[in-house]
Amino acid sequence: MKPTYQGFTAKERKGFLELPPAGCYIAEIQNVKVEPSYDKTRDVIVCMMEIIEGEYKNRYHEVFADQQSRFDKVTYRGLFRITPPIEGDEPWKQTVFENNLWCVQESNPGYAWDWDEKKLKGKRVGINVRDHLYTYNGAEKSSPEICKFETVNDVRDGKCKPAKARDTRDKDGNGGSYTATGGGEPDEMTFTDVSKQVEVPF
Repeated sequence: MKPTYQGFTAKERKGFLELPPAGCYIAEIQNVKVEPSYDKTRDVIVCMMEIIEGEYKNRYHEVFADQQSRFDKVTYRGLFRITPPIEGDEPWKQTVFENNLWCVQESNPGYAWDWDEKKLKGKRVGINVRDHLYTYNGAEKSSPEICKFETVNDVRDGKCKPAKARDTRDKDGNGGSYTATGGGEPDEMTFTDVSKQVEVPF
């Protein structure tokens, strides 16, 4: 046959870069924005996280760039949503919110949360990554997700243990493909359809 394009070079097939597996990592909040919650009842703080030490340093950005080179629609997988409680919420929601911000404060001496989310940018904090077990098109899948903050010292000292996997396999009746983007109790997670994010959101 005749050449169909110029510059052919035989190349080895490359596998997909893997996301950081369940575990605890030292990360940085690289950007922050506020957006409405999934149920439109409040605003949530969306943190763009990146691992800054160890084997998986810069992995969230690397995975995003790798997927951009392969697909038209991809999502940045290092997002974490902090959900402020509102009047009438169950007490545990305030506990979760305050613990996440306490971890940021403990990891950044001199910093204190003052309701200005922009000041979170550039802060270091530990992240706890757990497995999300789900069903997609009838097949059982697993995907790691950031579920909560930890202190940097607890991660460094080996005191942080991966959180228990979140299992939604009995709830995935719609065949949708979802990635977790929040923290807190399993039934209170918010989600983003991966087909709706086509670039790094900040």
